[in-house]
Amino acid sequence: MKSKFPSLPRLLAAFILIASIFYTLPASAAQANVFGDLYRGLEQFSELPDQVDELQESYHQTVNELEQTKDQLGQTIDQLDQTQNQLQTYRSENAALQEQNRQLTALVDELRDERAARESYVHRLKVTVLTGLGLIAGYFILTRAIRLGMRSRSSRGDRMR
Repeated sequence: MKSKFPSLPRLLAAFILIASIFYTLPASAAQANVFGDLYRGLEQFSELPDQVDELQESYHQTVNELEQTKDQLGQTIDQLDQTQNQLQTYRSENAALQEQNRQLTALVDELRDERAARESYVHRLKVTVLTGLGLIAGYFILTRAIRLGMRSRSSRGDRMR
C-alpha cells in the first residue's frame, strides 16, 4: 500500500533544506514582544484620563486667561473712551481760552492805544502850558526891556536938552 504521507527521509530532507535556507537568510529585526506591547498599550490607555484631565485644566486655564485679557481689553477701551472725552473737553476749553486770549489781546491793544493818546494829550498840554508861560514871561521881559530902553532914551534926551 502506498501511504498518503511522504516518506520520512523525504520529509526529513525537506525539513533540513527549509531550515538551512532560513538559517542562511538574514534575519529581520522585528521583535515580537506581544506581552510588552500589550502592557505598553494598557499603560498608555490608563494614562489617557490623566492626559485628558491635563488638557481640560490647560483649556480652563486658557479660557481664564482669555477672560482676563478680555476684561483688560474692556478696561483699556473704557480708559481710551475716557481719555478721548477728556481730550475733547480739553480741545473745547483750549478753543474757549484762545478766544478769551484774543479778546484780552484786543483789550490790551485798545488800552495801549488809549494810553498813548492820553500821553500825547498830556505832552501837548505841557507844551501848550510851557509855551503860554514862555510867552507871558517873554511879554513881561520885553515890556520891561522896552520901558527900560524908553527911560534911558528919555533921560538922555532930557540931558541933551
